[in-house]
Amino acid sequence: MFRPPARLPFAVHFAMGLLAAGCGGDPAVAGADPGADDGSPLSYEPCPTGQRVGSFSIALTDQYTSVGGKVFDAVAPRDVPVEVSSERDCTLFTTPVMQCNPGCDPSTQVCGADNQCLPQPEARDLGKVTVRGLLVPLQLEPNMVTKAYTNPASAQLPQPGFEPGARLRLSSSGGDYPPVELRGWGVSLLQGVSNPISVQAGRDVPVSWQPPDDPGPARVHLNLNINHHGSSTNWIECDVPDTGSASVPAGLVDQLLARGQSGFPTLTVTRRSASSAQIEPGCVELLVSSESVSDVELDNFQSCSRADECSPGQACGPEFFCL
Repeated sequence: MFRPPARLPFAVHFAMGLLAAGCGGDPAVAGADPGADDGSPLSYEPCPTGQRVGSFSIALTDQYTSVGGKVFDAVAPRDVPVEVSSERDCTLFTTPVMQCNPGCDPSTQVCGADNQCLPQPEARDLGKVTVRGLLVPLQLEPNMVTKAYTNPASAQLPQPGFEPGARLRLSSSGGDYPPVELRGWGVSLLQGVSNPISVQAGRDVPVSWQPPDDPGPARVHLNLNINHHGSSTNWIECDVPDTGSASVPAGLVDQLLARGQSGFPTLTVTRRSASSAQIEPGCVELLVSSESVSDVELDNFQSCSRADECSPGQACGPEFFCL
């Protein structure tokens, strides 16, 4: 079945462009570098959403390991979600509504709060980026046009590209901003995630997965989105211990359901370590992650991409569910 792409915030779009990384660079940055880490404990510190100007990712899937990232000179206002309510380790978010009159120049500006047009965030050059702790040497250079950091596709990283529990370090040589250093922890492949997930009014949503032998400093991030294609985007995020099970509170689920549904809802489960550092315009983070996406089942709701996927007498609506 065709599954239409989700509507994603601007910050997520650049991450979707990252390619599977290859190996290359200076042999001096090979994985087993005793100087790559001082051995101090690694804490879980992702960037606050209102301060994130960039992100680097070392992502592990069952088929490949990818490395990449991008850094901007400002936070895009629409990338800062509005917190609606919180319960336990979970928060319900919604996309901010920005309205500027007269409208902003779409080629150079974005609409911010208080009817204010702001300069559109631009990607910046951090210089050469070196990643230590992987199984092969890795150095990244920014794309001359987009400033995105990806590795040439001429060769692939080993699979997996790092050992579980590996001490990883990403450092920049300096460019538009002074050098940055970020640390990461080698997560294990996320497996055994519940699929599909049933979401019902008045009930917690239980989620399970296979716990790792050693969770280290990593946690598990949940993103429940039942309105990817709706006119108003709302979702729930949770950061929970990597113990093999968690639940999304019923109170937040009811609020999410009340805000509408659209076709092909999902729950994304991500095991990740997170570290961050400050540069002049804001916060930059490194996520070492492994994720799994589960389908979500809603009561009396049928996703569709064509009319013949609906019951007789129904049509497939513009938001990809049967009407």
